[in-house]
Amino acid sequence: MALFIALIISLLASCSLDIPIPVTLVIGEEHPFEELFSRDLWYTLSYFDGREERTLHIEQGTREIVIRVYSGGLRAFAMKPMGELGPIGGFFEPGDDGTVYLKGASGDLADLMVSALAYRKEAVERLSMGQVLEAEDDLRAIDETEFLSRIYDGTLTSSTIPHKERRLIGFDSIPEGLWVSERYDTPSFAVEMSGDETVFDIYPGAYRYICKERGLLLTVVLTEDGDASASIRESPII
Repeated sequence: MALFIALIISLLASCSLDIPIPVTLVIGEEHPFEELFSRDLWYTLSYFDGREERTLHIEQGTREIVIRVYSGGLRAFAMKPMGELGPIGGFFEPGDDGTVYLKGASGDLADLMVSALAYRKEAVERLSMGQVLEAEDDLRAIDETEFLSRIYDGTLTSSTIPHKERRLIGFDSIPEGLWVSERYDTPSFAVEMSGDETVFDIYPGAYRYICKERGLLLTVVLTEDGDASASIRESPII
């Protein structure tokens, strides 16, 4: 009987730690493309609330929104400008004050963690993202595949975060003009003459730039295997 009562108390205690709580999401900085076009953008929010992955349309001009998540562990939030561009992001974990400032520097990792939480909640929600952010100056340097593997098998520590290597890649097919980066931690650049080579010193991943005067979006992709590509299409922002 005593064991049964102890089990009930334990279950009630664990349930009380997993309750819906309000979290305020704040767009913590003006997006480079908002600055470029002198107007606010609309966003698509993705997050894992502790039970399921959710998406929400964020109207143009909205800079703050209150949502509810379950309080049992790490929660990640990613907002994609225009529903398709590189995300801004942020994190909430037990003990935080309930306000999350979403920024471009955390966007890719936050987007990754939203999917990871939906896939392996029990393993991922125990992660202290605060310690990861303290340990890493550049979140794009993290090797996402190995990072997730170590989270899933329980071997990740702040001193064993795996990293990718930067690579130099070049393209001579980018039209002339000023190309503004979607992130403040990734440099914008100018092409003075079509045919000039533009060199990128980047980690594997996707990088986006807009040339406002030409109305074009440039996407540069470097894979883990070292394959590089550059594609240009009409800008989603005009």
